[in-house]
Amino acid sequence: SGHDVKSMGLRCFAQTAAALFGVLIVVLWAVHPNQYDYLRTTRVMTSRYASPLHSRGFPTSSVGFNRYVRVGALPMSGIPGITPIPSPPDTGLSFPIVKPDPHDTYDLMMGRRRGSRYSGDNKNNKPPDVNDEDGLNIVITGAAGRTGKLLAQDLWGMDEGVRQVRCVVHSAKSQSELNSDGLYDTHIADVYKNPKALEDPMDEADVLVILTSAMPKIKTRSLIRLAFAKLFRRKAARPKFRFKQTPEQVDWIGQKNQIDEAKRAGVKHVILVSSMGGSDPSNMLNKIGDGNILLWKRKAERYLISSGLNYTIIHPGGLTDKPGDFEPILGVDDTLLKRPTRSISRRDLVEVILQAIFEPAAIGKAFDVIASETPRDDSEYDWDAFFASAGHCDYSTPDVESILAIGKVLASRAAVAA
Repeated sequence: SGHDVKSMGLRCFAQTAAALFGVLIVVLWAVHPNQYDYLRTTRVMTSRYASPLHSRGFPTSSVGFNRYVRVGALPMSGIPGITPIPSPPDTGLSFPIVKPDPHDTYDLMMGRRRGSRYSGDNKNNKPPDVNDEDGLNIVITGAAGRTGKLLAQDLWGMDEGVRQVRCVVHSAKSQSELNSDGLYDTHIADVYKNPKALEDPMDEADVLVILTSAMPKIKTRSLIRLAFAKLFRRKAARPKFRFKQTPEQVDWIGQKNQIDEAKRAGVKHVILVSSMGGSDPSNMLNKIGDGNILLWKRKAERYLISSGLNYTIIHPGGLTDKPGDFEPILGVDDTLLKRPTRSISRRDLVEVILQAIFEPAAIGKAFDVIASETPRDDSEYDWDAFFASAGHCDYSTPDVESILAIGKVLASRAAVAA
């Protein structure tokens, strides 16, 4: 009947509109630079930030009575409705009163501070020329990424063991996103196109932490096709991806450039954060954008091992944005991929990187790491024993060029046979 046709038309229109709206939301989320940065919490502390080096015997301040308040993406100061911090329980301890710092924000999803610290000689939150005269000069490349930001925040907040932190980012846009408060010593360098820009931040550096990686972007058209396939209940292919700079350019040539510059500058220790799955050429990550990203990462790892530099290579499992603070689990050669849960939070990965910077036992190791479900007590956890027990991944498998050449031969044989 006419009524049924009209009802069907309205239903079809509503479904189409809903699908297009969903596509719009997904596209906006995919292109937004801070899609994971929308939750914040502010922490009011009654003492300075306790340094992660407490387990290494450095003097640190005791953390006093704390209170956490959810305040969206805003700092605490000037927000109506926030009540004063309540008095701590009577424990016989005294707690100094500290004025809340408007820059002292925490990532609710990440779990730690974003970059402010309480220090008598740093009241204006300006990046000091020197934190600790006897500390390390540390360079972080890929510092504007989610993991890089967390690492920069933690290192910047340390009073002992760190002399300077230099953050290398890809572009002026990344620099403004990372350094909106003017807290960090940032340098712009395209590690693929302009490796000479690495000379300044690498000068007199002690440790280099490589966090650069090619980033896939979803092709918008593939999302639209996927939405319409869902709408009309048709079998849909997976979304397609592209790279602005390919894994060969970033994860191989770009990382090789960084290793070469580190060697020229006399860097004492290079920590390369890669990914699990590199031992399997058929891993699904290699199919994203036809980039073979894990194969190119593996080639850079081989280059670092043969460079003669002190190195630590870390293969984290799937990265999550959970708060973390769980004990890590070690593995080699992707054996951890057989486990039902094979992920690690960025917060826990950053803790592994931090400890690798200061633990000599981490040097000369190439290992996989995921998080367990056991909470970690940093005051008692033995990081020296952790790194001492780490194995070394096997790099005797064919390199990326050999694997790709074999793949082409097999493909041509299949075409001839067909």
